[in-house]
Amino acid sequence: MCTVSIIELSGGFRLLTNRDEKRARASAEFPFQWGRAAIGPFDPCGGGTWVAARPGLTLCLLNFNFKAMPAEPARSISRGRIIPALIDAEDADDAISRLRTLQMARFVPFRLIAVGRDDRGQVSLCEARWDGEALVRVRHDALPAVFVSSGLGDEVVGDRVPLFEEMVVQAGATPQAQDAYHHHRWPNRLHQSVLMSRPDARTVSITEVCDTLDGLEMRYSPVDEAGQVTEAVLHAAR
Repeated sequence: MCTVSIIELSGGFRLLTNRDEKRARASAEFPFQWGRAAIGPFDPCGGGTWVAARPGLTLCLLNFNFKAMPAEPARSISRGRIIPALIDAEDADDAISRLRTLQMARFVPFRLIAVGRDDRGQVSLCEARWDGEALVRVRHDALPAVFVSSGLGDEVVGDRVPLFEEMVVQAGATPQAQDAYHHHRWPNRLHQSVLMSRPDARTVSITEVCDTLDGLEMRYSPVDEAGQVTEAVLHAAR
């Protein structure tokens, strides 16, 4: 479903997320305003989004796929509605805490990544995991960080994690190394790759969020059927 990575920048952070989706799914729209001051893409199928940001807070959603998946709840709600309900939160901790105010039992499993940036440029990273029964909160103390998921089962794409260590962490966690990672393909394992492709699904976009003391920028880059990343659409908030 997705690969999300976060690295530190001077006075803030940079987040990239590859969105992996069914080939038949309608294209997202960008930019779209969420809440009072947040921006992000809009998914016309689910009526929500998988990533949104405003100065000081970025939220990103991944599917949570494991072997013993629970049955889909009756009258389920699209997971894309989660971020719009939380993006006005005070900070990353508040966003995670507010999850409990939602109708959790109506969501299929997911992971929510919340990245905060305070007025000193300090970054905080929190994660919430919902498995259909319990909500678990995880605090990550250090960057860089990576999160991966796949509709084939999250364990199938586990090799993306050591690849991140090799390509990004060991290379100094630069934006250039992060970009190279999100464009990476194993020629003989396209279905497991960061820029993935299989008969029914592929990486359809890469979204970049840079949130620093200088301001917020979001770039949205569609990926075509051949796996070529097209020119980014930029939205900036200073």
